[in-house]
Amino acid sequence: MEGELASISLMDHLSEPGFRASVIATYNCYFPFYEEVVLRRLVAAGCTHNVLMMDAARCAEAFASEDLRPRRAGRDYTLIPVEVGGAFHPKILLRVGKSKGALFVGSHNLTLSGFGLNDEVTTVFRAQGASIRGAAAPFRRAFEFLAGHVPSGLPDVVEAYEGLKLGVPWLEGPVAADAGDRVILTSSATGADLWSQIVPRMPRDVATAFVCGPFFDPKLAFARRLLADVRPREAVIGIDPASVDIDPDEAARLPGVRFVNVAGVPKLPHRREDSVHYLHAKVLWFHGADGELLVVGSANPSVAAFLAPPASRNAEAVVADRRVGAGAALGMEALRAAPPVTEADWSFIAERRATQPARVDTPGRKVWIATPTAHGFLAQAPIRAGVVLHGIGEEGAVLGHAVVRGERSGTSIEAPEGVRDGAYFLEARSPGDPMLVIVHRTEEIAKNLGGDTRKALRQALGALEEDPGQLETLLKLTEKVIFDSDDVVRTTPLQSTGGASSTTEPSMGPASLAVDAAGPKAGRRRRRLASGDVLVLLDALMRRLGEGLSAAPGPRPPSDQEQIGADEEDGGELAREAPDHEALAKACRGKVRRLIKRMEGQLELAAGPDRARRAVVQLAAVLGVLRALRLIEQRPEWRRKRLELVDRDDAWWLYESAALALVWGAEPVAQRALTEADGEMFEELSMVVGLLGWLAWEVGLDVEVASERGGQRGVEDDSWVTAQLYALLAPWLAADPEAISILEESVARTPKRRVDVDRWFIVHLGLAERLEEVLADPARAARPARRPHPGDLVVLAERFSPRVRVVLDVNAIVGDAKVVLFDAGDESGRREFLASKVASLPWEPERGGLVAASA
Repeated sequence: MEGELASISLMDHLSEPGFRASVIATYNCYFPFYEEVVLRRLVAAGCTHNVLMMDAARCAEAFASEDLRPRRAGRDYTLIPVEVGGAFHPKILLRVGKSKGALFVGSHNLTLSGFGLNDEVTTVFRAQGASIRGAAAPFRRAFEFLAGHVPSGLPDVVEAYEGLKLGVPWLEGPVAADAGDRVILTSSATGADLWSQIVPRMPRDVATAFVCGPFFDPKLAFARRLLADVRPREAVIGIDPASVDIDPDEAARLPGVRFVNVAGVPKLPHRREDSVHYLHAKVLWFHGADGELLVVGSANPSVAAFLAPPASRNAEAVVADRRVGAGAALGMEALRAAPPVTEADWSFIAERRATQPARVDTPGRKVWIATPTAHGFLAQAPIRAGVVLHGIGEEGAVLGHAVVRGERSGTSIEAPEGVRDGAYFLEARSPGDPMLVIVHRTEEIAKNLGGDTRKALRQALGALEEDPGQLETLLKLTEKVIFDSDDVVRTTPLQSTGGASSTTEPSMGPASLAVDAAGPKAGRRRRRLASGDVLVLLDALMRRLGEGLSAAPGPRPPSDQEQIGADEEDGGELAREAPDHEALAKACRGKVRRLIKRMEGQLELAAGPDRARRAVVQLAAVLGVLRALRLIEQRPEWRRKRLELVDRDDAWWLYESAALALVWGAEPVAQRALTEADGEMFEELSMVVGLLGWLAWEVGLDVEVASERGGQRGVEDDSWVTAQLYALLAPWLAADPEAISILEESVARTPKRRVDVDRWFIVHLGLAERLEEVLADPARAARPARRPHPGDLVVLAERFSPRVRVVLDVNAIVGDAKVVLFDAGDESGRREFLASKVASLPWEPERGGLVAASA
């Protein structure tokens, strides 16, 4: 135990490897020190995801100075200013990795003095090895305490904080209960005050009570309460006369208390002889008949820290240690035996207090955080409507203005694109509205989340353009990320569930999202549901990968001596030499086939409760992989040899199974995914709809060509089956501008020989819009005078779902005809109806679109 409470260097600890994420809670922060020293050391040691929480008033003070304000907050790390009734005062450093953790709970602020110059007391908890879960309780306690101060109205910030747990399995699930002899105690706006939690742990018949700290409340009310409750036979209060904030007159009126001068008493190694020993440690120590209790941490001996009601209480974190020898390891006997405070010391304290300016509590500038939205920003708390905020960018440049919208107040901040995308923070400069809003860049922060898998994924994605051999590595990682990750879908709500919902950003669409056969309503702001490594994968596949693939020069061709390694099943592992493109393409097709098979299994599992969202996110990733591979095929080294990285039959199989699972039947995956997402349309569903439309292009959908054949090939052609699957997706596509944009871009970037890409897109978008019209009002469908043809739309009775289908073939019978329709519920996949009993609409190309011919 002496090692646990011995002298430590927080600075040295920052360079310790093996940690993926950190959260630091502090009352005060010197931002240049954090950003240029602490953060750099953390990141250099592999700790890439970092969160900083600090008192909101102190954060506002830092922003008031150009030299002190942060430069990298919201991009390289998450900054959360915390406002509570008193002060946000805990001092916590929590670092976690896949198989280890370190937790420091103490008195140190995030300043140069707190991390190296002051006399501070910090308790260290460690978790590592086979017994890591047995040591996880204090880590869970610290994590949950800080989580309670993350603004719940900003889901992206909540997700950034929850991201600390990514790749840290021991921080979730069952953990051993606290041993009871060394526990973390916290206070916040809810629950019991600190003193009420400490008293039950007090030893019996206390002989000695020792109190030490730099700040006391004006009337020494806490010290009086301690004496009354504990009734120690000896009471000692240790102070540093050179810096303590205490009223000498009130101190003189404390009965039976001995004041000692503890300045310089702690003997710390490696400390300069002439250094100033500012005592910032906070210590309570009680020794009694059945042991001792040592309480150290952030709490000063004051009412605000220990006794205040919730409305004025500090948020604090201390460690209550009842282990035998805890006091001795800290040197309590030396502190208790320190020399008495002299009259000269008391005079010096009184003179110093008299010369200090009187403290005037004036309302300071508010500081909040906000996240970008489609039209500006979403703030964590309501702001007065009409307030104009200046968007401040790099080097303090004013980018433009943003305006708070709402009746009286609101959290929706409307901003032009330049401000939304470039502002570091928003600032109100009018005297009546002193406030500052820090912009949290969700996608920038997301880059820092995760562990080894994510780093390997980024490396493979980044090297793909230069090294085609990375295809195999990428596909392996992709399969692992999509199907073997626990954190596929974000667990935080899409919007705040608190009472402030009336002030949250208004939606573009209706209050509830009802989706019927005509698909989703248009215009609602999309949110991302993907979480963890899948989020990084989707971002790379949909936004980054392939931007230069078509134009990039290919690598040199392999020489005759360069050989490829032996293939495994379906073209498995390849040697890491100059690539044999044919062998590499074979390997790629095999791994894509496995990827598609696993996706089909996930679509089957999606029938279970609360599984639809996960399946949609996974499907978006799989479709993104297929699109990326088609983009890679555009490179000269693949195109010259006409090599395919995705087998056409496998692409068709995914197209059919995904379209049917997504939108066929009474409870399709798309509908249930929206229900699971509280009726909010989300980005990954738009990706799936748009990419499935693109996959229809890939597998050969062309209604113009099929119409020109006049149905002569009938069922054997399967053209109209492809069209039927597209018809299922069409109303979702037509109602979703984001999906349309994805379809248009994807088709344009994967052209085909002798096919007019622009016309194909216009015709099939027109088809989708026509289908949306028919689905909106099927009763208006007329029965044409002519005989139905393959490719006509047929409107069935209301008991059928879907009602509108595509004619696959027509079989003549005496006096009538039978239309053959697709039916996933039938074993044959087909169903026949008398043509005279159904309403049908033929399609005819006209001016680049598809319209229903008049009956």
